[in-house]
Amino acid sequence: MKFSSFVKGKALKSVGAVSVALALGAGLAGCGGGGAAGDVAATVNGQDIMEQTVTDYVDNFRKGANLETDEAWGEWMVSNGYTPESVREEVINYYVDQDLYEQAAAEYNVTVEQADIDAQLEQTKAMFESEEAFQEALTASNMTEESYIEDVVKPTILQQKLSEAVAAADTENGSGDDAALAQAQQMADQWNGAKRVSHVLFQADDTKTDEELAAEAQAVLDQINAGTLSFEEAAQQYSADSSAQTGGDVGWDKLTTFVTEFQDAVDGLEVGQVSGLVKTDYGYHIVTVTDEFTVPEGGLTSLDQLPDDFKSYLEYMQQSSDSQSFSTWFTEYRENAEIVINPMPEGLPYAIDLTPYEEAAADAAATVDETEMGTVEGDDAAADQAAAEGDQAAAEGDAAAEGDAAGDQTAEGTQPAAEGDQAADGTDTAEGDQAAEGGDQAAADGTADQAAEGEQAQQ
Repeated sequence: MKFSSFVKGKALKSVGAVSVALALGAGLAGCGGGGAAGDVAATVNGQDIMEQTVTDYVDNFRKGANLETDEAWGEWMVSNGYTPESVREEVINYYVDQDLYEQAAAEYNVTVEQADIDAQLEQTKAMFESEEAFQEALTASNMTEESYIEDVVKPTILQQKLSEAVAAADTENGSGDDAALAQAQQMADQWNGAKRVSHVLFQADDTKTDEELAAEAQAVLDQINAGTLSFEEAAQQYSADSSAQTGGDVGWDKLTTFVTEFQDAVDGLEVGQVSGLVKTDYGYHIVTVTDEFTVPEGGLTSLDQLPDDFKSYLEYMQQSSDSQSFSTWFTEYRENAEIVINPMPEGLPYAIDLTPYEEAAADAAATVDETEMGTVEGDDAAADQAAAEGDQAAAEGDAAAEGDAAGDQTAEGTQPAAEGDQAADGTDTAEGDQAAEGGDQAAADGTADQAAEGEQAQQ
């Protein structure tokens, strides 16, 4: 955030001041030759800017920004990339510009009248809810109404009037109505056939299905087509956007950009015709054309031949052009000025040693880096541990798999062995049984049979 950028954030930013940096200029001795006796900070075409003027400006800035202590001031400068030298340079350049505006105004016979001041002040106060609110904003900006007039209103009006004078003197491009007409003539072909459009928008939302929304729009369209509901009334009652307040008017198609589906519908309509339902990403529209502009035969010869909206557009474009032209002009005017900025004297109250604040900022940055590095290293260690655990699990899984395989093989070998054992047991039992029944031959036969069964089981 730069020094001037910070100033722009004050409570009176919205009052339309061109030189918003003036908002903290309350209590200053003024630019140019004003200020306490002493050192001269700079000269602009021989006109002095006093060192005290610059010092007072910085002092008021610090008060308004709650930077009155050296600690707060030092931290602010370091965090925003400033040094006392660069702060001084920026304030001097601000005053250089103010002096140049005044000098140029004198060359162009531009003056600020009391009526101009009163009108600007009234416009500014109208932006606030009450006089008390306006005064509170002044206080918040460390200003009084008198200093606001002197440091904001007058310079603003001066620059505006100077810009107008410079534009009027620009004979190459012309100015005023002549320049606007010339631009209109250049755009005549583009504007020819422009259509003014109104619509009724039925906006899609989560409360209705697409079919329900289309049915609602169709019911209104049917009333419009039947003549029981005017288009303007339909827009006022049903349109979901702000155009409802103007009977659905959304302006000229040549001065704005409509989505493709909407523009296609406009292209197919004549003045007074009403479209069917037009679906876009916004919902469903009913569209009508209320007017059409055609360039007169023989071309444009007067701005009075244009609709008011086209005149306003030209005025806006002219103001933008004048502003850019004035900026270019002032840059050249400044480059041609004799500007001398003197060396910075010692002992200025805002010129504090930034070393401790720079070191503190460096330490803080290093701490942040270490914290971030520690986080990264922690993440890496966690990842490594997870990988190691994954490898261990995989190894255990492999071992288990091998064990299962060995177990399977053992089980296969055990089964026939058990059958063999069972056969042997059967043999002994058969022999006993056969012997008990009393017959050696029978026992012998039983023994032979059981032995055969045992051999078969073992095979």
